[in-house]
Amino acid sequence: MPLAVEGSTTAGQVPPWHPSQPHHELADDVRWWMGMPVAFGLFGRLALDQVAYREVAAAVDATGRFAENFTNRGIRSYLWGPLLLFGDDADRRATADRLKQMHGAVRGKGTGHFAGERFSALNPDVWKWVGTSSMLVFYNGYLATYGAGLDAEQREVVYRTCLVMSEVDLASARSEVPRTVAEMEAYYEQVASTVLADNEFLHWANASFDALPVPTLIGPRWLHLLITPAWRALTPALSRPARICGEGAAHPRMRELLGVRWTRARQREYRLYLAGIRLFRRVLPPWLLMEPLAYNRYRYERLRAAYAKPQLTTFAPTPPS
Repeated sequence: MPLAVEGSTTAGQVPPWHPSQPHHELADDVRWWMGMPVAFGLFGRLALDQVAYREVAAAVDATGRFAENFTNRGIRSYLWGPLLLFGDDADRRATADRLKQMHGAVRGKGTGHFAGERFSALNPDVWKWVGTSSMLVFYNGYLATYGAGLDAEQREVVYRTCLVMSEVDLASARSEVPRTVAEMEAYYEQVASTVLADNEFLHWANASFDALPVPTLIGPRWLHLLITPAWRALTPALSRPARICGEGAAHPRMRELLGVRWTRARQREYRLYLAGIRLFRRVLPPWLLMEPLAYNRYRYERLRAAYAKPQLTTFAPTPPS
């Protein structure tokens, strides 16, 4: 299972953010992009393509945890990310193993709208689709925000960085996320044209983004009840940037399935949000933009560089002048 941390290798290769690699500064920027909650928050809606895959929709519908509290389920999904992306090597491997182990229990046969649909989260084809979709939340979000100035080689660097950072494969070649941009685009088009389809869970999940229930993972019940009126009033407005960004960066097939009407007004609004992201990343300090584990890694690497900077490059005797 290839999992990379700073300075390590993946399949014998130096990671794309290593100073020896071309466009390493771009790759480094992509890493910290993946450590920003706003990147996941604004483009996380792209992951709706996962439940346009009928077997995936049947599986998540059967678990009941989305219907129980859609917000709690989203928070739990998000919290896997920092450990997989920015934990040390041992923690990342343990987290990946636990993720696969827990998904092993997600198997069976769908009910209701998915009656008769057999599902298994460890089906290599399903794992490949979910893994590709999850990585594309960051890849497509970064390209939407910064892609206008990137050439094909740089886009490949962005893709490979997302791939190296987030890859968790099963012991099957069928589960492997595409290795290059061209392979990914061909794979996505094939799935979009032959597999992705309308279903009840897809529309329920899409609508739920605008009516998120109060999160109940932290705090007593009285607090949840207290904030509920304000939460319900503010959620539709606060979730709009995520809706627009998700629709703007979505594949045409997903726009079609979700009934998106992409107007000039929405395009202008979309560009405004993207400009805001670029501005905030320029002017705000990293500690304010990054989630804590990512910022911990960011600080560690800069402290390490500061310690290494004055060191000698060799202990060999200095030749006489």
